[in-house]
Amino acid sequence: MREYLLPQDGFRIIFVIGKGGVGKTTTSASLAVALAEAGHKTLIVSLDPAHNLGDVLMEKLSDEPREIMGNLYASELDMEGMIREYLEHLEKNLKNMYRYLTVINLERYFEVLRYSPGIEEYATLEAIREILSEGDKWDVIVFDTPPTGLTLRVLALPRISLIWADKLIEIRKKILERRRAIAKIQGEQKFVVDGEEIKLPTEEEEDGVMKELKAYRSEIEFVYKTITDPKKTSVVAVMNPEMLPFYETKRAYESLRKFKVPFNLIVMNKVIKLEREVPEIKVKIEAQKRVMEEVKREFNGVDIVEIPMFQEEPRGIEWLRKVGGMIVGSS
Repeated sequence: MREYLLPQDGFRIIFVIGKGGVGKTTTSASLAVALAEAGHKTLIVSLDPAHNLGDVLMEKLSDEPREIMGNLYASELDMEGMIREYLEHLEKNLKNMYRYLTVINLERYFEVLRYSPGIEEYATLEAIREILSEGDKWDVIVFDTPPTGLTLRVLALPRISLIWADKLIEIRKKILERRRAIAKIQGEQKFVVDGEEIKLPTEEEEDGVMKELKAYRSEIEFVYKTITDPKKTSVVAVMNPEMLPFYETKRAYESLRKFKVPFNLIVMNKVIKLEREVPEIKVKIEAQKRVMEEVKREFNGVDIVEIPMFQEEPRGIEWLRKVGGMIVGSS
């Protein structure tokens, strides 16, 4: 079996990425079935808002992991629910921290946030973080991801968020320093909200905002260290032997290298293989060969596996078992 797909240090995370329609979900499910059959307790999670993992597995799925077969569990995350829970968490924390700012109408701001660019990426990252925080329940976690653009933004977020968190912590320290200076001159600032006296924090250990920033940084650092650790994380890119998927896979490879996320395997899906030459599709076969030669040149050092085009779409455990064996390699 390919070692970078197997658990080495705790649990293994596998992100299956690719352009829409290339066969990510079939690949994810096949990979999960093969790993489960090899004796690894495996969770496969669909992060794609347009779920079809249940269709491929021929099972009805929900947010909660459902046992599909021995060692294999599957779930489809509710993106709208994720966004709602993420915003509710933020709103609750901010209302608690800023109770003394009664003039601010937080509800209005959060209603705008619900439709703001980037909220889907942050909600997806939070869902990944929650799953990884319980990683010791599993040997392998396979993420069936949204189309490449959204997935790359999500995988870039931990690094970007760490930079922002460090900057915000630095700014917060300066705010607290100024509060302490003012308190020495004017005394402690206090407010009464709903009959409760609230002291304006001046020290880091008593400041709710600083506590939240440090907790958030710790959570994001955990995700960042996990997804950049080659002993824990692998990325499997799925593409068809066509130029547009090739260009998108190339961009994904370059982006993931920049953010130090391990890129291990390309699954070349729907490769036409015939025992005898058929003139009607000879041109198509030649075009595929040219793309595959380009892929081998461009991705020198990256493992590549070819999956043939089947007469029928792979669905159900038996089909997925067959495809999965090709992906993971022989035991």
